[in-house]
Amino acid sequence: MAPGRALPLALVLALACLLPRHAAAQQADEARLLLRIKRAWGDPAALASWGAAAAASHCNWTYVSCDAAGRVASLALPNVTLPAGAALPDDIGGLAALTALDLSNTSVGGGFPAFLYDLTALVRVDLSSNRLAGVLPADIGRLGASLTYLALDLNSFTGAIPAAVSKLTNLTYLGLSGNQLTGTIPPELGLLVNLETIKLENNLFAAGTLPESFKNLTKLTTVWLANCSLGGEFPSYVTQMTEMEWLDLSRNGFTGSIPPGIWNLRKLQHLYLYSNNLTGEITISGPIGAASLVEVDLSMNQLIGTIPESLGSLLQLRFLNLQQNNLTGGIPPSIARLPSLVFLWLWDNHLSGELPAELGKETPLLRDIQIDGNDFFGPIPEGICSHQQLWVLTASGNRLNGSIPTGLASCSALIWLQLQDNELSGEVPAALWTVPKLLTLYLQDNRQLRGSLPEKLYWNTTRIYIDNNRFTGRIPTSATRLQRFHASNNSFSGDIPAELVTGMPQLKELNLAGNMLSGVIP
Repeated sequence: MAPGRALPLALVLALACLLPRHAAAQQADEARLLLRIKRAWGDPAALASWGAAAAASHCNWTYVSCDAAGRVASLALPNVTLPAGAALPDDIGGLAALTALDLSNTSVGGGFPAFLYDLTALVRVDLSSNRLAGVLPADIGRLGASLTYLALDLNSFTGAIPAAVSKLTNLTYLGLSGNQLTGTIPPELGLLVNLETIKLENNLFAAGTLPESFKNLTKLTTVWLANCSLGGEFPSYVTQMTEMEWLDLSRNGFTGSIPPGIWNLRKLQHLYLYSNNLTGEITISGPIGAASLVEVDLSMNQLIGTIPESLGSLLQLRFLNLQQNNLTGGIPPSIARLPSLVFLWLWDNHLSGELPAELGKETPLLRDIQIDGNDFFGPIPEGICSHQQLWVLTASGNRLNGSIPTGLASCSALIWLQLQDNELSGEVPAALWTVPKLLTLYLQDNRQLRGSLPEKLYWNTTRIYIDNNRFTGRIPTSATRLQRFHASNNSFSGDIPAELVTGMPQLKELNLAGNMLSGVIP
């Protein structure tokens, strides 16, 4: 045809008729593909709408979404129950317009699905939480330039991470955690400069270091690299990742100190560095820039020095875990005034001094305090359960003295109270024996605690340890859920109750030695 010459009218009309027919044929082909996929999965009830007369168009079928041309653009069946180990049908690869495939937590099995290579428009693939296995293919980079989201977490993939993953340059999300991957983390991943989320934790990697190339991943917001067999100096370049919101490098072998700059990542909300070999002090220079921190876990390291007072400026902090370090000094009063604090775990350090009087009074959400194995002395703060939210208080192995506060003994939410091996004294408030939710009570080895137990202990209690104190009176006759009752070396008297067996039907351990009891155990 000569340049600029118009198509004959008849040809234009013919094309206009053919195009709708072609589109209709494509849609019919895709409907047939979907029905074959359904049959391959054993016609599960969740896909009952597929092929049903009431949903004539396949675009109306459950879990199917179409584009403006009526082509299948999304197949999303997250958490749908399919037959365990069901294969991924190759027919999925015939849905040429597919941009999103989500079969997460559907129990599908088999190897890495090669049909994904045929889906050149794919943007999002989520096959996490399934039974897929085998090695990831060396040519995985063929998945296509459009792919931004690849989630293969929680499967059973083996072998090394292919270097070709680095060819997926538009990826913003890479999830490979919870597999059985081996080798080391390839430095080529540092070429994925658009990554915002990387999850590699809980694999079987060999000992290695975090590649220096990761410093190029400046868009990262979420890093999950726990339990990746990583060692060497703590990567200081993370302090330059200004978009970071969630940083988890726990359960590795990092050494050196925590760089002070980490506290200036303004978007950081979750910081998990526990169970490494980190040393030095927790150094915070000036006001904390990471004012949005919600959870901080630096436990199970070799940190020294004191708890920084400035941690008390983190008004959104819910969880502070510094247990099993070598920290000294006291609990800063500012920590005891954190309005959002729920969990305070400081056990097995070398902390000392009195507990802040504000603890509990100005922390309205405080639910769990664990400070065992330190050298705290002085009284338990009277207002420690002022807001009736406290579930757990464990403070064994300190030098706490004085009496058990009435407010603590009547704390209605209390589930677990562990105060053994201290220097507590005085009468144990009677209210403690009737706290409605109390499961476990450890008061042994205080030497000077006294009081008597009621005839009937509250039904919910399962463990009571009060050995080596000065309790008097008679042994209770009823405690319907009590499994372990240790009350040796006190001053209980009278007959051992004949109702002991029927009144404590779940009892497995009983120690009443060193009292002034008579009779025999039924």
